[in-house]
Formats: sequence, structure tokens, C-alpha cells
Amino acid sequence: MDSVDYAWRDGQGAYAHRFVLVPGTQGRPYPFGDTPGGRPIEVGAFLLGSTPVTQALWAHVTGADEMPAVARGPGLPVENVSWDALTRPGGFLERANAGPLGAAIRARVGPGARLRLPSETEWEYAARGGPHWPDGYRFSGSDDVEAVAWYDRRHGDHTQPVARKAPNPLGLFDMSGNVWEWCQDVFTPDASAIPADGRPYAGPGAERVLRGGCFHNWAAHCTVSKRYEIAPEFHDGCIGLRLAATVDGGPAAGA
Repeated sequence: MDSVDYAWRDGQGAYAHRFVLVPGTQGRPYPFGDTPGGRPIEVGAFLLGSTPVTQALWAHVTGADEMPAVARGPGLPVENVSWDALTRPGGFLERANAGPLGAAIRARVGPGARLRLPSETEWEYAARGGPHWPDGYRFSGSDDVEAVAWYDRRHGDHTQPVARKAPNPLGLFDMSGNVWEWCQDVFTPDASAIPADGRPYAGPGAERVLRGGCFHNWAAHCTVSKRYEIAPEFHDGCIGLRLAATVDGGPAAGA
């Protein structure tokens, strides 16, 4: 299994969302962060959306009347979503797991699979290309930010349709730029406190982690190593999400 495709229709048309299998490190830890020889991290295999969650997928899970996005369009990433709104009881993640999307993932991957936010270490590993991390790209899939990212308002001060820039070696689009993406973790400035096995840092702390930069940030914010902390209740037109899924039998990184 290299990927899982989920397809659906609504009154507007036919849509699909792909989940890419990110292979684990398998004894070859990657260096987390932006310092030479960063903290070695081991990550198990997991699924990750090939794009941020689109407005079409959000509406499929929640209903079109609950669209929070500022810029509207089914192929645009959903934004203006807080960490709290995603993770609370009855929030987007719970509804996604309870609905046909969650059922389809479990049918393909195993009964223990569940949709969740990635941990920060999973996110960075995937952005670096998973097992391709020794390529050492500054951005996700390239050293040329223009090739892979919407950034710095260069095409307008708004989001862009997903998957229009080049993907990284795993087939993941928009890991750099377009929208910031929530991770599960509580933010800590101390990288040595972050679990070295792919699990999220659970605290203490008051803020959560965003990764990837967005359409109006400088290129420096769109690197694979840039970390950003923000209150979990915060939301605006620059903040979206990307779905991860636990592979049956693997660690539940969101737990």
C-alpha cells in the first residue's frame, strides 16, 4: 500500500482525497530542527494527506453550512480553523472518524486506524521527504521556494488551489506555504523534550504548534524546520490542517 484514495460526490461534483503512506525511519533516525546534527528522531509508518484538507472535504465531513473559510472554493484549503475546533468533542476530527471517511480508512488500513493531526516530528519528517530526508532540501521538495510554495503574497493575499505547485519526493503538496498546518503537539522551545519516537509533546505548555508557513509569509517561514507556536483557540485565514492516520498496529500519535 503506497496510498489510499477516498472519493465522494456532492451536488457540486466529484472529488477525491489521497493519503500517502509515509514509511518509517526503520532505524535510520532523521535530525529534527534547523541546527546541524539536530535531535535524532525515529518515526513509525503513517498515512498523511497529500494536500491540506480542502473545503470540499471539510464540507463532506461537516456539511456545507459549517464552512469557516475566509476565501471560498472547493479546491482551496480550508482555513480559519482553530486547534480547539478540530480536536474538541464533536469537532472535525471526531466527525471525520465517525463518518464515511473514517470508515473507508479503517476498511483499507485496519480497524485500529484513525484520523488525527500529525505530531510535529511526523510533520517535519514527511516535509523532508520521509526516507529522502538526506537530500537536505530547505523547503519541502526543493531548495527553490517558487517551485513548491505559495508565499509572500506573490500571487495575491489569499490561499491558492491545492496541488498546483510541485510535490515533494513522497507526493505531498503544499507542505511549504499556502496555509499553516496544525500539529497535535503542545509547543516547547526545548527540542530535547520532544519525544524521539514520533509521538507528540504533551506538555506542560499553553500553546500548540503550526508548521509550513502560508501564502503571505516570507520564504523563511516556509522551510521544513520552521516552528511556530500559537494559542489553540486562535484561527484566521492563514491556518488550516492536514490529516494523518495511524497505521493499524502503530503508535497512536495523537493520544
